[in-house]
Parts: sequence; structure tokens; C-alpha cells
Amino acid sequence: MIPKKRFYATTIIVLLLLALTGCGGGKETTAGNQSVEGKGVVKVGYQKSGPMLLLKKKQLLEKNLGKLGYKVKWYEFNTGIAVAEALNAGSIDIGSLGDSPSLFGKARGLDFVYIASEPSVPESEGILVKNDSSIKTIKDLKGKKVAFNKASISQYLLLKTLKSEGMTESDINPVYLNPPEASVAFSQGQVDAWVIWEPYFTTTANKGNRVLSDATGLVSFRSFYVAGEDFVKDNPRATKQIVLELQKVGKEINKNPKEAAELVSDATKIPVETWQEILKKKPADVQFMNQKAADDLQDQANDLLEMKLITKKIDVQNSYWSPKK
Repeated sequence: MIPKKRFYATTIIVLLLLALTGCGGGKETTAGNQSVEGKGVVKVGYQKSGPMLLLKKKQLLEKNLGKLGYKVKWYEFNTGIAVAEALNAGSIDIGSLGDSPSLFGKARGLDFVYIASEPSVPESEGILVKNDSSIKTIKDLKGKKVAFNKASISQYLLLKTLKSEGMTESDINPVYLNPPEASVAFSQGQVDAWVIWEPYFTTTANKGNRVLSDATGLVSFRSFYVAGEDFVKDNPRATKQIVLELQKVGKEINKNPKEAAELVSDATKIPVETWQEILKKKPADVQFMNQKAADDLQDQANDLLEMKLITKKIDVQNSYWSPKK
């Protein structure tokens, strides 16, 4: 038989343990490993783009997520695939990247969800040639040296463009170069044409070069905002608020792109006037993910698989989040 003193002592210890367990039984989230939404740090990954830089400057996330109990930390990335990798690793919670980098990331098994998109701007990428080039049509690219970044939106656009004229990559002389290398090669006449996106596209076209064709009618060209799947599941209010803040700065940029142009110019050392031109033709209308954006992304994913630029089928329909009404 247990002595009364030991029984009472044991009972008190058990009750204390139960109370402590009850206090700590919540789920962890990626926003600072906290059990309740609004008690952590939101880690935002960004590239040198107008909406993100303006959002950062105005500290709108710090102000309005702060009301929900969050702090905000910012992390800069140079490429979209690096953003996807950081999301997959849990190093950041929210990020921005282009359509093709996101799909190449998905094909590698990187885990994240789409939460918002900007409109398709196919005139923001294309094929450039010298002003005095003898190349006047796509068919004139036959046998010519064409520079592009391998396994990217530029290779995808090139293949779609060639296909539209009954051609394939074997009809040209492909030169695989990243944008900085291709810029030098193109300016020095080492290649005959260059397939590229913004800001290189407008910057180079304005230096006495000619747009042979752009992506209109061939390829959608969108920017997306993405997040960790666990983050949006555990922090829906914060996720929704982030998109709402992006919508606010997007409207500001559409109304007057000068402030955003100055920010991106300072970050990239590309003239303000060039960025104003780019931002004017690229509406910053940030929208929660919708069926049209998902369909455009799915079409591109299907094309990339058919072209063997990726080897894994991607189901976009099960890869995006939208707020509950």
C-alpha cells in the first residue's frame, strides 16, 4: 500500500506535468516555430523587382503584419531558382520568381505553393538582332549563332518561336550563355541573335539593336509570388495580408512608376528612364492566384515536358493557394 504522503506528492507531480503538456501542445509553423499565428517572424525572399523593393522601402509588411503579431526579415536573392530552393529548405516563407524558374524548381521536386501572380507580359521578352543585321525573319535564323540561357524561359521561347515557323533547335547554331555573358557576346558580334528577358531586353534594344520578335501569341510571361506550404496552412491571415500589401504597391507603380524605377535603378545600376519604360509596359496588377494564371502555368509546364526541358509532370492545380471567402 502506497503511503499517503508519497501518494499526494505523486499526484501533484502528475497534475503539474499534465498542465505543462496542455500549455505546449500546439503545432509548429515556419513563421518562427510558434504555435499561434501571429507570434513569429515572416522571412521574405526578394529579387530586384519594383513591387518587392517598394514594399520593402515603405515597410508596409512591418506595419500591417505587425498588427497581427509578426516581425519581418528580408533576404535578397539573385535568381528565381535560388528563391525556390530557399522556400523548399524553409529558409524563407514568402518569395517572388518567374514562371519558368518556378516550374524548373517544381520539376526538381522543390516544395512551395503559388499564392499570387502578375499579368502576362509577353512583350517583355524576345529575340534581339543588330540593327544592321541581315536577319529579318525567324527563318533567317537558320544556321545562325543564337545565344540563350539553357533550361530557362529564353530556351522555351526560342523553341516555341522556331516551331511556329516549322523549325527546331537543330536548324540554328545554339550558344548557351547566361545573360551577362550573352550581353558581352552579342555586343561584340560573337553571336547573331540573343533570346532574353527584362531588364536586358529593353536595355539592349535601346542601344541601337532591333527586336526580331517577342513572345506575343507564343509564351505567357508572368511573375509569381510563392510561399512555403506549411506557412500558408498555418498562417492564412498573414499570407492574405502580404498579397493585399503587394496589391497596394502595385497600384502605386501603375499610377506613377518613378519611385519604383528609382529604387530598381539604384539596385541594378540601370538608368531610371529605362526602368520607367519597363514598368510602364509591365502592369503590376498583383492578383490572388486564379484559374487563368494556373492554366497559363500548366500550359507552360506541359510544353516544357514535351520539349524534354523537364522530366517530371507538374500538376499546377494542386500547387496553388487562394484565400477562403
